[in-house]
Amino acid sequence: MDLPASAVSPAVSREVPQLTEHLFRHESGKLVSVLTSIFGIDRLQMAEDVMQEALVRALQTWPYEGIPKNPAAWLMQTAKHLALDLIRREKRFTEKQPEITATIEQRFTEIGPGEAALFDDEIKDGRLRLMFACCHPILPQEAQTALALKTLCGFSPAEIGKLF
Repeated sequence: MDLPASAVSPAVSREVPQLTEHLFRHESGKLVSVLTSIFGIDRLQMAEDVMQEALVRALQTWPYEGIPKNPAAWLMQTAKHLALDLIRREKRFTEKQPEITATIEQRFTEIGPGEAALFDDEIKDGRLRLMFACCHPILPQEAQTALALKTLCGFSPAEIGKLF
């Protein structure tokens, strides 16, 4: 990085969105093609996704840490690391999938006819936990209401907008 966080000027903060937009328009295609050459054409969607995530991280990081000397190389490194993390996560899930499947199958074979009410109670408890999460005091009151209406009641954003 060029500048420490304490030395970043407001001008750099204003430069970052313009620079990331330029990089998106002029460099992201090149970077996605390099990523697909590394990870395979069958991972084109992943390459596009990690490229976009790298741009988001640039928008979040560069205003505080400064613009790197080679922004395109920074994006490439960030995107490669994100892609590797995704591939590792997929591999781990694939390795754990039989164990997860067995656990779920075992859980449902253990439930007898008289235990259906227990499952209903678990669902009710889950809804209650979700309700408390939606109404966490750290969230602004309007956000709590909108989140609860969307998550718990299934309202669309348009419906919530009309209600507000």
